[in-house]
Amino acid sequence: MSASPTKISAGGVKKARNAGQKVVTANRLADGMVIYFTPSAAWSEDLAAAHVVEGEEAMAVLAQATADESQSVGPYLMDVAVDAGVIRPTGRALLRETIRDRGPTIHPEFGRQAALNAEGEERRYVSV
Repeated sequence: MSASPTKISAGGVKKARNAGQKVVTANRLADGMVIYFTPSAAWSEDLAAAHVVEGEEAMAVLAQATADESQSVGPYLMDVAVDAGVIRPTGRALLRETIRDRGPTIHPEFGRQAALNAEGEERRYVSV
């Protein structure tokens, strides 16, 4: 048995697959919300605030995010594309990341998408 425990990462980059633009994503430890690692080494629920990295820098940022076990669980690199300044998930994990971000796929009235109207803007509820 080794002297120090080995951390097993959920997700991550397979051998020689750190090419292309990436962001580090995880789930917030307190409530399970999807979060993204920012350039200031903080976590945000907003993908637009994520730190987009490539290559060896991506691996270094992933290591930095993995070391922060007090706020996140299971950090890994997610493929993204930046089009006109907008960050969006891409690649084989597009469906998975969309479901993680928006919530259950059973009905649009449930999950995070329930708070959005038809134009994609947050619904405002007024109590009477």
